[in-house]
Amino acid sequence: MTNRGDATGDFTSEILQIERDIMSAIKSKDTVALEPMLAHEFVYRTHFGAEADKDAFLESITSFPVEIISLRGEELRVNVYGDTAVLTGVQVAEARPPEGETEESTVAFTDVFVRREGRWLMVLAYGVELPSEEPDAISSGLA
Repeated sequence: MTNRGDATGDFTSEILQIERDIMSAIKSKDTVALEPMLAHEFVYRTHFGAEADKDAFLESITSFPVEIISLRGEELRVNVYGDTAVLTGVQVAEARPPEGETEESTVAFTDVFVRREGRWLMVLAYGVELPSEEPDAISSGLA
């Protein structure tokens, strides 16, 4: 149970830990660990208009055909609004398809959590794939 004395600070730490636990479960494709962190009405959306409910999202984790080598969050920020928390950040993943070389992807994301019976549950995840940086443009100052 979270101390209500400085609830926002405590809740921020709690949300950041839950996010780390979610990323760890996704990396290891551990849907047994992931499932209780998602609300029953959980939805995953992308900027392409794709949408998956909780069951479809969990199925996509187990059927994802690549080995996830690393998965981490960067630039994580949490805002708490009563029993709702919004986490924004950048997810950096390194993965290897069965027949290919290791690839890195970067996704800007927003995760929304609600607090129910003293527990934070993710109700919405939204991700936007970011373009990869072009080395020539960066070195020439054009990026």
